[in-house]
Amino acid sequence: MILGVAAYTLSGAISLSNPALGPTAIPVALSGHQDAPGAGTDGEPGDAAAVWRTIRIEARNMSFKPHSIAIRPGETVRLVIFNSGKLRHEFVIASNAEHLEHRAAMRRMPDMNMTGEPNAVTVDPGQSKELIWKFGDDPKVEFSCDIPGHAEAGMTGIFRTVR
Repeated sequence: MILGVAAYTLSGAISLSNPALGPTAIPVALSGHQDAPGAGTDGEPGDAAAVWRTIRIEARNMSFKPHSIAIRPGETVRLVIFNSGKLRHEFVIASNAEHLEHRAAMRRMPDMNMTGEPNAVTVDPGQSKELIWKFGDDPKVEFSCDIPGHAEAGMTGIFRTVR
């Protein structure tokens, strides 16, 4: 008898699904993450009332435009990601180590959907999704599509902290 199913989520939580109890999330400390879900990569989910600016990012077939974005330490931004390509893409804010860990998970579960993750979205062709993120002091925070083969084909970018 199966009592529940566990799945890794990029926010640093294990998502459990038990038909009798419904889904729950248990925080897990991962490398590069603080103990709170979604609070890794020297940044955290932002408050919409604190947004300084909106940045539009186009997810193309195998690239992001722009691929380099200047950010101020402590800045809260609204990121609007539009998928103009023909394939499903992810937009994930993470450190290099976190991206490598997530890519390994995606190879095991290529249909994983990032819905509900504070630092990531899955965007189908022709659709837009948004994230609100508050950046920390890390001088280089990466964004990437971690669907198998996409980052390797060049679907990566960087947030550069400027002072």
